[in-house]
Amino acid sequence: MRRRRFGDLFEQVASLGNLFAAAKKALRGRGLKMPAVAFAADLETEVVALSHELRSGSYRPGAYHYFEIFEPKRRLVAAAPFRDRVVHHAICRVIEPIWERRFIADTYACRPGKGTHAALRRARALSRQYPWALSCDIQRYFPSVNHEVLMGTLTRVIADERLLSLIRLILASHVPGDHGAGGAVVPEGEAGSLAGGTGLPIGNLTSQFFANVMLDPFDHFVTEVVRPGGYVRYMDDILVFGQSRSELRAIGTRLRDRLAGFALNIHPDKYRLTRTAAGVDFVGFTVFADGRIRLREKSLKNFRRRYRRLLAGVKRGHVKPASVTASVKSWVAHARPSPQRATPGGPAWQTPQVGNHCLRAGGPGWRAVGGMTGSSRGLRGGNWNNNAFNFVLQQEHERPVEREQQQRFSSRKPLQADAGPIWWSPGGFFRPLRRQRLVSGTTPTARAARISRLSHRTGQVKHRPDEA
Repeated sequence: MRRRRFGDLFEQVASLGNLFAAAKKALRGRGLKMPAVAFAADLETEVVALSHELRSGSYRPGAYHYFEIFEPKRRLVAAAPFRDRVVHHAICRVIEPIWERRFIADTYACRPGKGTHAALRRARALSRQYPWALSCDIQRYFPSVNHEVLMGTLTRVIADERLLSLIRLILASHVPGDHGAGGAVVPEGEAGSLAGGTGLPIGNLTSQFFANVMLDPFDHFVTEVVRPGGYVRYMDDILVFGQSRSELRAIGTRLRDRLAGFALNIHPDKYRLTRTAAGVDFVGFTVFADGRIRLREKSLKNFRRRYRRLLAGVKRGHVKPASVTASVKSWVAHARPSPQRATPGGPAWQTPQVGNHCLRAGGPGWRAVGGMTGSSRGLRGGNWNNNAFNFVLQQEHERPVEREQQQRFSSRKPLQADAGPIWWSPGGFFRPLRRQRLVSGTTPTARAARISRLSHRTGQVKHRPDEA
């Protein structure tokens, strides 16, 4: 059956209503950054000018600002001018709903209602059903995307030539060897891959969307032609499940051949056939057949390094404590494989350790130290409740009795890089008890009293220097 092609989309993209909505979305989370503030200060004039440029054909993308990031690995990021980001949002607002209806259910990257945790839940369900899994990764996916192959996929759905010309203009704006003021030059290896109309700039909203569009025919090929036991994709991370090793070997050969038709290659070092009982690596976690989800050691090491660097920055005054808090809370939210809150008597999801610290995120309805009961099995297994150094994130609503206990046995001196384990509270960083057990009680007062008795009985109270 021939699928419908969509025309008259360009006028929707260039309409004032769509551009105002796109500008509002692009401004979200930008804070007081100057390009966003300057655009918002003269919003009506900027949006009307953009609409006129798009309709007249005089619109041209600005120069990118390039910079490098090194977590989790070295990547070159291209930051487009703010007005170009508004155009990117305007395009995606129009064509994304069309493609959402075409995407398969089991692709999870950069899609509404999907994400890393949803992909993990799906992978965990399939790991319980199938004894074998094939995991693979596309080698240098974003720099390897061929523009002609991508445009061919887009043309099969979009019939509006003016919109297709605008998309070609955006793809061609990522110039090999280009650099912004003070930005990093495109590395030699990437510049070579970009020559001849290949490569998507990491950092563009359109790049994330086009990366999904590029692999949409591949997704349909796997699920409708190959038909394995299970299939999950998160951007360029691919998982295929089956009943036997030989079955997955044959499927792997077909996947390689199909990707070669898109001018893409599977990374030779990330092509693995494993038993699900031994654990399957996926999106930074290891998923086991018995339902356990473990955070990969590499992810922990990366965060430990970043965390130590942030603490050193706080000591030197280069980093605000609020930035450390935001970074830790963001990472903890990622590290929790289940977004559901722990319920009384239910499983207490363990948050992975960072150095000698155990991280737990606070939030509405969450309990602070001494408040969570039930099993301690979680990401890394074992009992973490008696860990010697607990790093606890607490919110404004934490119980006054528990806060009093923390302040009573803690030094409120400014953070020192070598001060050992620390806690965070809305008032800032401070040093906690050297060892504190997670206990349960019927009321906050009972729990606090039991904590006090336990600490004095085991000789683990850490007095302030003026109390010695």
